[in-house]
Amino acid sequence: MACADLGALAALYDLFVFDAFGVLNVGETAIPGAVERVRTLQAAGKTCVILSNAASYDGEAARRKFERLGFSFPPSHIVTSREAALHHLALEGERKNWAVLGLHGEEAGALPFPPTFPEDRSGFDCADGFLFLSTLRWTTRLQAELEASLAARSRPVVIANPDIIAPREGGLSTEPGFFGYRLAALGLGQVEFYGKPFPAIYRMVRARFADVAPSRICMIGDTLHTDILGAAAAGWKTALATAHGLLKGTDPTLPIARSGIVPDHILPSI
Repeated sequence: MACADLGALAALYDLFVFDAFGVLNVGETAIPGAVERVRTLQAAGKTCVILSNAASYDGEAARRKFERLGFSFPPSHIVTSREAALHHLALEGERKNWAVLGLHGEEAGALPFPPTFPEDRSGFDCADGFLFLSTLRWTTRLQAELEASLAARSRPVVIANPDIIAPREGGLSTEPGFFGYRLAALGLGQVEFYGKPFPAIYRMVRARFADVAPSRICMIGDTLHTDILGAAAAGWKTALATAHGLLKGTDPTLPIARSGIVPDHILPSI
């Protein structure tokens, strides 16, 4: 069902779950009208949650980022793929040496283990497992070093952002998911993905808001293969936003027909 914006859907749902990039913001810029829409929904008593495949920021840094953009979300209402990945690591138990990929030093934020940041083959070889957080500091050379190390000795590779690309002010960026899927296709490492569309992150939202029936939850996202697919598999309703994210400037009916992933609602922006 096509609609002008979320105002037309407000009465249908109690919990609105927002993807960030392409729905609330593009890079470090809030999408026009997004802050006002979220405030209107919150004022009407609706619960608003961010569900993001953003692993570069720890919880406090993520809260500050959205606050800078003008949004007001309680910390418990921001759920990220980073959080899902770290929850998995906590359940798995301690490893002697987790290496963090894509960020360096303080950029990595708060972590529940002492990280290493490999820069050469010896650094990769010393790691017992890898946590891929970002592509900010990632290069083709580092990817080649990682692949060679994993070919010599297979270890876990936890992809904390399964996105392949993300919309930014200057275009589309390559994200950790791209490199994770490459490793999986090459048969290197024990690759695990945490974030949309994989189920663990949706279970985290349901655990926090267990009093809301799935049919009263609406996920708003800009991608069919992550936001819409994962939410539909969780039993939620879905709304595809088309004006600012992956489908910007395209006819959304074509990828919907090709993929067979059909959102409940289509709107240009929230």
